[in-house]
Amino acid sequence: MKEYSREIFSAPFDLVTQGQIQFGCFDDSIKNLNFLDAKRPFGFPTPKFFKYMRLKEWQALQLGNDNYFILIALYNAKALSVNQFIIYDKTKKKLYKYEKQTPFWRTKIARNMQKGLSRYEDKNFRIEILSNLKDKTIKVKVNIREYKSLPNVSAEFKVNYKKENYSPLVVSIPFGKNRGMYSYKNIEQMEGAVYLNDFEIKFNHENSFCIIDDHKGYYPFNMKYDWVTGAAFINNKLYGFNLTDNQSINPEQFNENAFWNAGKLYLLPPVKFEREDENNWHRSDKYGMIDLYFSQAVENNIKFNYGLIKADYSGPFGAFKGFIKYAPDKKIETDNFFGMGEKKFIRS
Repeated sequence: MKEYSREIFSAPFDLVTQGQIQFGCFDDSIKNLNFLDAKRPFGFPTPKFFKYMRLKEWQALQLGNDNYFILIALYNAKALSVNQFIIYDKTKKKLYKYEKQTPFWRTKIARNMQKGLSRYEDKNFRIEILSNLKDKTIKVKVNIREYKSLPNVSAEFKVNYKKENYSPLVVSIPFGKNRGMYSYKNIEQMEGAVYLNDFEIKFNHENSFCIIDDHKGYYPFNMKYDWVTGAAFINNKLYGFNLTDNQSINPEQFNENAFWNAGKLYLLPPVKFEREDENNWHRSDKYGMIDLYFSQAVENNIKFNYGLIKADYSGPFGAFKGFIKYAPDKKIETDNFFGMGEKKFIRS
């Protein structure tokens, strides 16, 4: 069977050069994500304000250890924004979900991760993601009070990327001739703590992980994709993966599928998703490199329909089984991996 490969290029400084979005897989983050400089990304002349309103932006983190899994997300679709802090106790099978849906101007997404602050804040609900890739650090602060009947939450996390193992997944993927999305993803060990009222949950560097996703794109009006991510410590080494089936016009060359082995990046081929039911998902590829099953442990749904604006989103947390062959002579069983998936449809 033919081996899969695609090239990693040196990251340009500008995402858009002379009006054209630069597509490809790159070795580091792109400093100037100047999407608004793209010429005719929708096939006709448009002012910058229109392009800004069509630009979907978010930052999300998946954090965890043996006993807990956390999703932190600041998502700005411009029609509205969704801000989430969700923590799942795997031992007690208990979910704590904190979520605010707000007007889009209330959620700030950093222009890039070189040195930027993404933030949502109101009187009793605050999430901050401070990224500084110049120093290879990410810091997160959360403070939520008097939210429904749930415990008050305060949390702080810190990620220090090891420079010798720093190999992010950075992609610019076309959805059309001059329209597409950009994503920076990486995985690293982290440390921090969460307080649910007075109950402390510690996250120690030696057994806790963080997956970061910085994302911007001119998605179609009907936006849809399937996605899973997961991580595990095996023999004190951190492994993780990202698999997406999105609206790329050429997924063989342009996709966001990858595996990390102790910080080293391996690119993976395009995948297809099958679902036996809503609780059991299967991912595979035509190269025989991926055979992965995802079993939902707890659901996480967002569903609404306001006519022109609609969300049919399923983002469950759960466990994985199967294998990923991430190099010709390197294969890993995924039975110890835990993470989340998404089946997303957004009309906006």
